[in-house]
Amino acid sequence: MAPMGQDGHRILAKLALLVIVAACLVTIGYSSVTGTPPGAADRVAEPLAGMAWHLAAFRADNGSIIAPLPGSEPSIIFGESGTLSGSAGCNLYSASYRINGSALSVEPVTGTMAAAEPGLVQQEARFRELLAAAASYRVEEDRLVIAGLSGKDLLIFTRDAQPESAPLLATEWHLIHYSTGGGSTVASLIPGTGITLTIDPDGTLSGSAGCNAYSAPYLLNETGITVERVLVTKANAAEPAGIMEQEGAYLALLRSAAGYRIVGDTLAVIDGKGRAILFFETGRQ
Repeated sequence: MAPMGQDGHRILAKLALLVIVAACLVTIGYSSVTGTPPGAADRVAEPLAGMAWHLAAFRADNGSIIAPLPGSEPSIIFGESGTLSGSAGCNLYSASYRINGSALSVEPVTGTMAAAEPGLVQQEARFRELLAAAASYRVEEDRLVIAGLSGKDLLIFTRDAQPESAPLLATEWHLIHYSTGGGSTVASLIPGTGITLTIDPDGTLSGSAGCNAYSAPYLLNETGITVERVLVTKANAAEPAGIMEQEGAYLALLRSAAGYRIVGDTLAVIDGKGRAILFFETGRQ
């Protein structure tokens, strides 16, 4: 994947906030049917659970406290299911965590592997290293401070305000990213193509898959959505290269939808395993 500019980093940062929140909502929905998994209760981490934070400063290799690169500030959100997620500046990441009082432990971080500029690569590596070294945390008004075993501050975050959300229904959503590689990476649309989604109150969703129009009935509740019997027109296109493969990938992901989450003007669709698979934004400027 080609290096991203600052706009791309901001989009990924915002999308990252959706990933774990959406996954947690699916987990909550399933637990009402199957029961809470053993050990889940001690993974609820108030006052951190569900809050979004942006990195304001971190400890550099030489021990000094410095600010992250402008426009590429890492973000983090703690989920109630014991998983944290966010943007490391360019790439999305997630990890399991556990809190006991003020003690915090974070398991090895996994994430996407998009290419980035050298300075951002170094910052991402350092951020992940510091996150894995977490031993305790404290909240000071609108700041979250994560410290290491020595007691030194490693990461300093500020609280992220939650924007007003766009309505799910009757909004024309435009796809900006979709998951590939079994959900381990995200891809952008082929230049010159567009994929849309409109979810109508009458129980039907529709849009353009890039070449063909599609429609399908859906079932919806507060956080879950399932898509049934997707109907697609039969047009075919050779240009731009890869458009039909992209269309097929999108429709397959749409059929696997199990839930959704909206933050501001961004919609994430998630599958039954809690993985964010489709990322949309509204068409408004």
